Parts: sequence; C-alpha cells; structure tokens
Amino acid sequence: MSGGNPLKQAIRNAYNVLATILPRQSDHRVSRDAARYWSRSGDSPKVRDLSHWRGSGRWSEEEWLAVGARHYDLFRDLCRAAKIPPDAVTSMVEWGPGGGANAVRFAEDVPALYGVDISSPNLDECSAQLRGIDYRGFTPVLVPADRPEDCLDEIDGPVDLFLSTAVFQHFPSKEYGRRVLRVAHELLGEGGVALVQTRYDSGRLDFRPKKRAYRFNAATYTSYGIDEFWELCLATGLTPLSLQLEPDTNYAYYFLVKRGPAE
Repeated sequence: MSGGNPLKQAIRNAYNVLATILPRQSDHRVSRDAARYWSRSGDSPKVRDLSHWRGSGRWSEEEWLAVGARHYDLFRDLCRAAKIPPDAVTSMVEWGPGGGANAVRFAEDVPALYGVDISSPNLDECSAQLRGIDYRGFTPVLVPADRPEDCLDEIDGPVDLFLSTAVFQHFPSKEYGRRVLRVAHELLGEGGVALVQTRYDSGRLDFRPKKRAYRFNAATYTSYGIDEFWELCLATGLTPLSLQLEPDTNYAYYFLVKRGPAE
C-alpha cells in the first residue's frame, strides 16, 4: 500500500506489527469482537462499505453489480472444472452474503439460496435486495459468531454449491476457517462444488494473519499460505480442482468439489 497520510500509515503499520507479535486472543474473544464489528453495518458507513452494501462507499450501482457478475463467471469456471452444467446447481449456501451483491446475481439462476451471516443488519439488507427483484427462495440464517456449526440445524441440505467470497479474511483465526470448511463439507451433497476466496499470506506486513485487535484489523485479520489452504481443503474432504490468484489484493480463489470424507 502506498500514498495517503504518512502518519496514518505509520499508525496502521504499528497496529499490524502488534497484532501479529503479541499473544493470541482466544477465538471466543475475537469471535465476540467480530460479531460486534459486523453488526455495526446498520449504522457505520465503513462497515457497510466492507460488507458490500449497494450505494455505500465504493459500491456504485455499476461496481456493486460487477461483484456478483465476477463471481458468477468464476462459478461457471468452477462448473467447467467439475464437469457439471451450471443449471445442475439448484440450491446453494452463501457464507457471508453481506449486502447481497452475489445473492442478487445467483438468484437469477438458483431457485434456493441460504445466506449465513453473523450480522443481522447484513442479512436484513441482503433480504431487502432480493425482495427488490421478487426473489422468494432466500432463507437468512443468523449464527452466533463463535458457533458457525449452528447453521446445520437451519439448512435443509444437501446443497449443490457453497460460496464464500471476501469473508474468510475476516475470520477470527485459521482454525475458524477450518471449522467453516467442515460445515461446507457437511452441507454439500456428494459431487457438490464450492468456490471459496481467501486472502493469501505473501509476507507483506498488512496481509499477515493477526492475533488480536480485531476491530483495527478486520479487513485483513486472517490469511493463509496458498499451499496451506490447499492442504486444509483436502483435509476437510474438499478436493481442489484449480486456483486463481489476484496479486493486487492477495486474493486466492479455490475451486473445490466434495469427493471424500473429512478428517
């Protein structure tokens, strides 16, 4: 990152250093902090921007629609890699739908869509966007931040697709990400597919995984080595088919299929 106010950047760097070298806070503590942070999307312009709310911050109409279009194109790439037709996907779970940019695009072709989130305002906003296009197949699922597995009681699986973009980077820890991958494995039917995006750790200070001070580092809290996340997917029964990287943002998109048991 370059440019901007040098003093602010120096403060940001200090927070990054402290968050990576000081002792780790417990997942329970960080999960609680995450729930508080993302529940502010109802009244915080910054959190609405990070949650991809239509018309907030960066998200002009054109940019907002482009988010869903981009991820739908990647979904079609995933279907080609898995050798399934896109119209075979009739149900899906989106983990962290935020303001609904993905949901609005996928709703055009997927009859049943579950949105799992720790933020009630985000689920309300996503629901409102889907009502705006008269979509009736959405089920919002609010889960406690420290108990992602609770969604299993609310979703009538199996589903055909698990989607999560711009979310794993906000998780309280790498272990939390493993738990969510195990949930994805349980939700998917055999041969079901998943598109999961993470932030990858390239050694840059701002993208190193953090251990504390969640609200100061929410946008870049958790990252994985590329091979590390690949192996984690395999361990949870999700077989990687391919990978796409975006070096400008340290985004890694994993194309996955359920083909084995979780360890």
